[in-house]
Amino acid sequence: MVARGRPAKARGVRWERAVAQYLGSRTTRSVAPGVHEDRGDVVWPGHVIECKDHSRWGRYELMQWFEQTERKAGDDDVPVLVIKRPQMPTSHGLVIVRLGDWID
Repeated sequence: MVARGRPAKARGVRWERAVAQYLGSRTTRSVAPGVHEDRGDVVWPGHVIECKDHSRWGRYELMQWFEQTERKAGDDDVPVLVIKRPQMPTSHGLVIVRLGDWID
């Protein structure tokens, strides 16, 4: 993977905030400034939500990111991966969730 610099990190933080605002929630970054709990990027009851804003990604990155989200979720929460689509509004972000979790 390509190393991320400050502009990429800032883009990721903006995407996390946009998703949190869209869901009427907040990011975990606002819980305790300077301390990240590593329980996902967005606070949503019963879910661990990870947000990704990368200009290039493929199947390998998607699997890696989703597995990371599953590890953070553990057995109690639903892992959700939200990916930004370039030049699209927040409502058009892609959501990846396990089929069994989506149906329940």
